Amino acid sequence: MATPRVLEVFSWQQIQGNETVGLFITGYSDSDHADFSIKPQLHSNVPPGAVTVKAQLTDGETQRHTDGSIGRTIFVHNTSVGPQPFIGVRVIELRVFP
Repeated sequence: MATPRVLEVFSWQQIQGNETVGLFITGYSDSDHADFSIKPQLHSNVPPGAVTVKAQLTDGETQRHTDGSIGRTIFVHNTSVGPQPFIGVRVIELRVFP
């Protein structure tokens, strides 16, 4: 029977407007399955109503890491709209073990 786990695996405190950041995560076996989601939050010194907080998550390459495990790359792009749209983003992983 498969065992699911939900875990925060990484967070950025400040991503500038229109900036893209990436993350390479290793340690997966050949039979593991992982899905990612993000939770963006406003980190600017502007009123919350002045910024529409948005971010886009994109999957990158999946490849074999030097330690033999599978590594996955994800990218987060700050697509927020407004003055000084600095955001923080938490990366949440849903991982299913066989």
